[in-house]
Amino acid sequence: GLRGTVVAVSGRGGVVIEGLAAIVAGTLGSGKQIAGPLAIWQAPGSMEKQPTIPPGAILVVPGPLNLAMLRQALHSGLAGVVASSISSRDFESFLHADLIDLLNCARPELLLSHLPPLTVLLTEGLGTVAMPVRTINLLSKYQGVTALLSGATSLSARIYPELVISLSEAEVKESARLARPATELQPGALVRVCSGSYEGVIGEINYLFTHQQLFPSGVRERAARIRLEDGSLLVVPLPVLERIG
Repeated sequence: GLRGTVVAVSGRGGVVIEGLAAIVAGTLGSGKQIAGPLAIWQAPGSMEKQPTIPPGAILVVPGPLNLAMLRQALHSGLAGVVASSISSRDFESFLHADLIDLLNCARPELLLSHLPPLTVLLTEGLGTVAMPVRTINLLSKYQGVTALLSGATSLSARIYPELVISLSEAEVKESARLARPATELQPGALVRVCSGSYEGVIGEINYLFTHQQLFPSGVRERAARIRLEDGSLLVVPLPVLERIG
């Protein structure tokens, strides 16, 4: 599922591949690492006709999942599903596992034999949160392209699911002429809130506080003021912000 240049060979027969890719980071997931072509799911009644989804594909669902959809994906022979969110009850029912035990396992690969053979990545996590439009547009751009999907999640080991889409040769040449994207949190940076009651909202940092701020929960933390897409302002702790672009 990866495109690039082999830059090193390990003593155990593995290789290190260097290349450029678009990466969608998930907050929650399950399942082994798999590769397959991306297929975008069309909701019933939409104007666009649902194309045939081949077995082994990675299905992208722009909205929340439910238990019935996961079971249908499994029985259809799909390799994986990327969606926005799902209820904890439906996810546990599908996995036949306790989510707390799953997320606290330091070596999630040890649990793979007990999980359904369908890799799942949730961009927003538990609940009924919709997928950000930016993420939907990115994935739609790569419909039919083979991607690498990993669903392993461990909070204790700081392992999170991710979808890696290698860029084409034309995109690599184009990106070589562009400046490398910055990753630090600074004024002017486009960010997404990844936890709390404002989870999923996108805005631009317009001020970084020098001193820690006191939040209603009683927590003191370094914070930023961000201007949301509707023009409103929000003060958010830095640890729950991720830079996007």
